[in-house]
Amino acid sequence: MNEIYLAQAVFRLINERRGLIRDTLEFDNVKNMEHYKGLMGELRSLNYLEEEIKNLLDKKEQEEE
Repeated sequence: MNEIYLAQAVFRLINERRGLIRDTLEFDNVKNMEHYKGLMGELRSLNYLEEEIKNLLDKKEQEEE
């Protein structure tokens, strides 16, 4: 399994989870403030993880050039 395939799979999972969280927020399925804070924290974590993976891929690409 190469890095690109793995990254694509991880990005797909991140986007799926992000979509589920946004649906929960958008359709008012938040149970309470703790649930809301947890979802927002998870969104921030997913965004951070996605950005870090992109940076690692960019760095690897630059090293290969």
